[in-house]
Amino acid sequence: MIDMDTDSITMMDELAVAEAKEKARTAAKPLIDHLKDAVDKDQFGNPILLAKVGDKIIIERIATVLSHKPWLDTKTYVITNVDGVTGDLVLMDTDLGQQAGSNYIVGLKQGYRFKLPNSKGMSIGKRKRGRPKKNPTDAPELTKPVQLDVNGQPIKKKRGRPPGSKNRDRDVIVAEKKAKIAARKMKKRGAK
Repeated sequence: MIDMDTDSITMMDELAVAEAKEKARTAAKPLIDHLKDAVDKDQFGNPILLAKVGDKIIIERIATVLSHKPWLDTKTYVITNVDGVTGDLVLMDTDLGQQAGSNYIVGLKQGYRFKLPNSKGMSIGKRKRGRPKKNPTDAPELTKPVQLDVNGQPIKKKRGRPPGSKNRDRDVIVAEKKAKIAARKMKKRGAK
């Protein structure tokens, strides 16, 4: 027998979790409203691309197959080929080293946003893949200053056992092991 109340409650919980995840994802969406549009309209109302081959373009994509059309990603691409009639773009994603494709005529109708970057080096959507650097170059120096000896030479940190310490005798090691075993046996007897 299925309890409808618990099923509906778990379904509502799952929807709430999914909605919270979606809000967190869209909070990470970069703001590109201040950037200049890359697509303009001519005198007949047809879209024309303002960028040319070799220029960078920022594309904000949405998931068009879903009914609520959530934000998918925002990336910077380099245009490698433009077809002005069909609106097809052949793009290069320099961050991932992959080619991509888009269409500025169809994309505008679906809700994509095409923007021009402010400067040549500007990039949005850069992924940081892999393990982070242990010593980032732009972080302030956190290392200790080098210690110098009397002659002004850096002191080498010695490794291993400090001088003057000796090995324990075999008899001492065996006695310590026997004492440890006896202590464990006493503890087991006391626990029972």
